[in-house]
Amino acid sequence: MTDQRWMSLQFFGFFFTFGIFVPYWSAWLTTSKGFTADEAGLIIALGLITRSITTFFIFPFISRYLNLARLNQVVSLISVTLLIILIPFNSLIAVAFITVLLSLVYPMPLAMYESMASILIRESKIEYGKSRSYGSIGYIITLSLTGILISLKSENVVIYLLIFGCILLSFLTSIKAPIPLKTKIASNKVPFFKLFKSKTFLIVLTICVTLQAAHAAYYSYAVLFLKNIGVKTSFTGFILIIAVISEIAFFYISDSLFKRRSVQVLLLFSISASILRWVLIFSFNSISVFVLSQFLHSITFGLTQYAFVKYLDENIENKYFPFAHGIYAALGLSLGSGILTLVSGYLYSISPSFAFLGMALVCIPCLGLCYFLKLTLGDQNNLTGEISENVTSKRKSV
Repeated sequence: MTDQRWMSLQFFGFFFTFGIFVPYWSAWLTTSKGFTADEAGLIIALGLITRSITTFFIFPFISRYLNLARLNQVVSLISVTLLIILIPFNSLIAVAFITVLLSLVYPMPLAMYESMASILIRESKIEYGKSRSYGSIGYIITLSLTGILISLKSENVVIYLLIFGCILLSFLTSIKAPIPLKTKIASNKVPFFKLFKSKTFLIVLTICVTLQAAHAAYYSYAVLFLKNIGVKTSFTGFILIIAVISEIAFFYISDSLFKRRSVQVLLLFSISASILRWVLIFSFNSISVFVLSQFLHSITFGLTQYAFVKYLDENIENKYFPFAHGIYAALGLSLGSGILTLVSGYLYSISPSFAFLGMALVCIPCLGLCYFLKLTLGDQNNLTGEISENVTSKRKSV
């Protein structure tokens, strides 16, 4: 099996489970467990905040001692076990506690698979966009399948589908991994705080984190928002699928379309699309406008993701990938999302559309940061002279 195909299968397996967890977890908590929207939001926020600890501290720390191939196998097995344990519990404290434990392990591939892909981009010359598109395909399959099964049965199927997905992921992680992933990529003394000495890294990180975290209202409340404006549950999955279809198309063509574009230009597109998307949903409580806004997901999420990976590939060494992706996942996909989930939950309780207005306002300052990025990139202020030199020399040797 080629390294490209192996990486594609790993993305597929994890996002196959994520297509259940992200959009339907709140519905499962409110319907199957009987929690209120605020209680469900609290549990989700706790999970997201815990996820930030996982990706920021636990993943980079463990990657010092376990190679990524072995860690991949361990994570999927523990996730299956914790999901099964969660089934019989119904109290708020018990469900929140098990969710926290699950969030210490299950979300690790958000940073781990990006690190794997970054290594294979450099060592095996895989195309990131094509492999990442398989993750979107996995997401779209379970997004639609879960919506159909919920309409036929009930939200109770969510937990069982999630367990099945993690078992499938465990099988995929057992496939022989590429050789570059079987060795530890970071020694015990990697000075990862050097990352924070780069002005360009800090600016790019801040922009990408903000744009990804601003999806909080969409991820946590899209299903409830659509129900509020009159969409039947059986059609919710199909509407959400549109975003993932646009994401798949984007990732498949991203390498050929955006490879020569600068990071600053890519981020400017992402910021503009993000503001437009959330303003549209706020301004029009309309099913047709919401459907139209779904096509912007390829830019608000996909292009942001691509720009961050492109920046890392151009500027840092392999040994820093776990820390860089860990920080990004911790802040953008976890802690930032957790905080904005609480904010959007409060705004949603006032008016469902206010949650999306809040996300648009959060994105506006990124326009100023994008201007400062242009100025800073002019100085080529990379992480350190050593890292810049090593990356450049590697490129010349290819």
